[in-house]
Amino acid sequence: MAVVAVQCPECGSREVVKYGRQLNGEQRFRVRIRTASGGSFSCRSKTKGGCRKSNGKIVDMALHGSGIRDTARVFGVSPTTVIATLKKKPLGFTR
Repeated sequence: MAVVAVQCPECGSREVVKYGRQLNGEQRFRVRIRTASGGSFSCRSKTKGGCRKSNGKIVDMALHGSGIRDTARVFGVSPTTVIATLKKKPLGFTR
């Protein structure tokens, strides 16, 4: 039997317990000792475009002249996701 160490993405604690399942069947967890966040989380995100790290990189690629399709191909997300991310973030220049 394999053991997977689960860590809270907010506080980094490894003191987690199972907390039910999502509608898609994915296991949910929560921190045993409640902290300020107090919410539950899953082990990994199914969507690649929703990650905060990739959102910043999508904006950086747009500023450096990469196209929408190229950016979508690099991150493995839909071009619609790239467009939605760029609409949400200010691109750093004003008129």
